[in-house]
Amino acid sequence: MTAYRYLAGAAALAGLVAAGAIVATTASAQTEPAPPAGAVTRLAHEPTAADFTAAAREFAVPEPLLLAYSYALTRWQDHAGLPSAQGGYGPMHLTSPDAVAPSGRGGGRPDTVTTRLRSDPARNTLARAAGLVGQPASRLRTDLTQNVRGGAALLADEARRAGIRPGTLADWYPVVARLSGASGTTTLADDIFDTLRAGATDARLRLAAQPGTAAPRRLAVAGAGQAECPTDLTCTFVPAAYAWNNTADANDYGNYDPANRPADGNKIRYIVIHDTEGSFDGTVQWFQNPAAYTSAHYVIRSSDGAVTQMVRTKDVAWHAGNWNINAESIGIEHEGVAVDGATWYTDAMYRSSAKLVRYLSARYRIPLDRQHILGHDDVANDGNYTTSHWDPGPFWDWDRYFSLLRGGVEAQTAGKLVTIRPKFATNRPPLRYCDSSGCRDLPAQPTNAVLLRTEPRDDAPLLPDAQLGGGATNDIADWSDKAVAGRGYAVAGRTGDWTAIWYGGQKAWLHTADVRPAAGTTVRPKPGAQVPVFAAALPEPSEWPAGTPAGQPSTPPTMKAVYTISGDQRYQLADLQRAEYYYARFDDANVPLNHTMVVGAASYYRISFNHRYMYVRSSDVTVD
Repeated sequence: MTAYRYLAGAAALAGLVAAGAIVATTASAQTEPAPPAGAVTRLAHEPTAADFTAAAREFAVPEPLLLAYSYALTRWQDHAGLPSAQGGYGPMHLTSPDAVAPSGRGGGRPDTVTTRLRSDPARNTLARAAGLVGQPASRLRTDLTQNVRGGAALLADEARRAGIRPGTLADWYPVVARLSGASGTTTLADDIFDTLRAGATDARLRLAAQPGTAAPRRLAVAGAGQAECPTDLTCTFVPAAYAWNNTADANDYGNYDPANRPADGNKIRYIVIHDTEGSFDGTVQWFQNPAAYTSAHYVIRSSDGAVTQMVRTKDVAWHAGNWNINAESIGIEHEGVAVDGATWYTDAMYRSSAKLVRYLSARYRIPLDRQHILGHDDVANDGNYTTSHWDPGPFWDWDRYFSLLRGGVEAQTAGKLVTIRPKFATNRPPLRYCDSSGCRDLPAQPTNAVLLRTEPRDDAPLLPDAQLGGGATNDIADWSDKAVAGRGYAVAGRTGDWTAIWYGGQKAWLHTADVRPAAGTTVRPKPGAQVPVFAAALPEPSEWPAGTPAGQPSTPPTMKAVYTISGDQRYQLADLQRAEYYYARFDDANVPLNHTMVVGAASYYRISFNHRYMYVRSSDVTVD
C-alpha cells in the first residue's frame, strides 16, 4: 500500500476506508490446521521427460511446445498436489473452481477468479482435460503423467475446435492464445513463445532453445492511450490529483510532485512493489482525491492484469513512506490485501506486472535484482520507523515473479553472502494475523518468508527487535523476525543444518535449506566504531540553501539513528547513495527554490540490514 508523502497518516488511512479502497480488517477463524511451531513442510515433485515425450506423441503436439506451455504456467512444478491460488493443479495448471485458495482473513477475497471459472465451462480445464483422456478429474490432480496427458489433450482439442492444423511451432500461437485465455490472461501466449525461443532448464528437465521459431503475431491491445507501457500490455492513463488543499499552506496539497526525472538529477534507481489493501476501483478513485496525500505511478487489477497509470514516470509519486526512495523510484500498486495475498495475486497480475517492470527496467536501466526491485516492506519509513509497511506481504511469490522478469532464477555463486530462497509452494510456516480484535491463526499456505530464531534449533525463541516494541512473534505484520525471499545477508555462523546471518544487529538463525550461497560485497564497522544506522540519507541542515524549506515543517528534515552496529557485523552492500533531498512544494504557491535537489557532502551505503534496507555513512565502514 502506498504511504503519505512523508508519513503514513491516520487521516489518510481513514479516508481510504471511507472511499472503499481498504477492505475491513477482521480476521477469520483458521480454515485448516497449521503445522506445529517451527515445522516447515518441504516437498518437491516434477514430471519426467518421458511424461512429456509420451504425451506429445499420443496427441500430436510438439514436445517443445508442451514443455514451454508447462514451464510458463508452473515452472514444471506440481506443488505436491496442492492447487495454485488460481485453482490450477499440476505441472499443466489444470483449473478447477473448487480449488481457488482460501482467504487468510475472510471477507477480503475477490470473487472474480471463482466466478470466472464457474460461469465459463471452458475455463474449468481440469474437467475438460479429464474427459479428453478418459480419467477422473481427481486423478489428474495428483498423477503427473495423467496431468501432462491432460494438458497435451487440451492443446490438441483447442486446435481442432479452432479448425487449425499447425504445421510449425509458430502455427500453434493462435491455439495457445485461445487456450491461455481460459487462464484469464492475455499475455501467457507471448510468454510461452518467449520461453520457446530462449529455452529453459532445471535439475530434471530441459527445453532446448528454438531460436528459429518465428515471432508470433501479438494479440491486439486496446486502450493504451497516453500510458507509458509496453505496446503489448493493456494500459490506460487516469491522472492522479495534483491540487491544493489549503492555499495558506504551500505543503498542504496532493498527491505527487512534478519533476523531470532523470534529467533533473533524480535518477530512477528502484521499482517498488505494493498492494493496494483494497479494491482496484477504490484505489484509482482515492488517488484522484488530493486529500489522500498518496499516489503511485501504476495500479494493476487482479482479475485480468489491466494496468492504469496515474503518475508520469518523470514525476515523483508519494508511495514509499521514504523521501529518498520516492524521489528515485517508480511505485506499482497491485490490487489486493496482503493478508489475503495469494487469492488476489493472480497469474494475469504477475504477468502484466513483470512485463511492465521489464519495460521500465530497460527504459531506465534499473537492474532486475532484489536490491532494486523492492517490496514496500523492504523500505523503512523515514518519518516514523515503527509504522513501516509490510506489503506486498509474505504471500507474494518473489521467485515466480523474478522467473517472469528474467526468464529464470539467477545463478548462485559461493561467497560470504547468502540469499534467502525457501521453496515457496511448500514453505508454510505457522503465521497469525493480529488486529484490534485479537489474533487468529492463518491457513497454512505458500509463503516467501522464513522465521528467524535466536539459536539454531526449532524451539528457540523468535528474533526480537527492541525498536519494534519487542517483536519475536509469528504475526504476519511483525517483521522483526522474518527474512524474505531474494534478500541477501552476510553469513555470521554455521552449525549442523543451520546458518546464522547478521540481521538488524544480531545473529539470526535459520535452516540452511532455506538459503543459497551468493557472491557480493559487504560493509563492516571500522574498528572500535559504534556506527549509526539510518532510515534515510539526507543532507545536514547547514547544507540547505537559504530560503528553504517553505511551509511546514519550518526546519529542514534531520536524521536520527535507528540502530547502531559494531564489532565484526557485516551487511550486504546494495549501492552507494549521496545525501540528497528533492525539495518540492505546490507549484502555485510560488515558493523560492521550488523543485530543487539539495545535495550534501556525505555519501552513504544502502545496506540489507534487517527486513528493511537502511543507510550507513560510507566514512564509518569498511568495504570488503
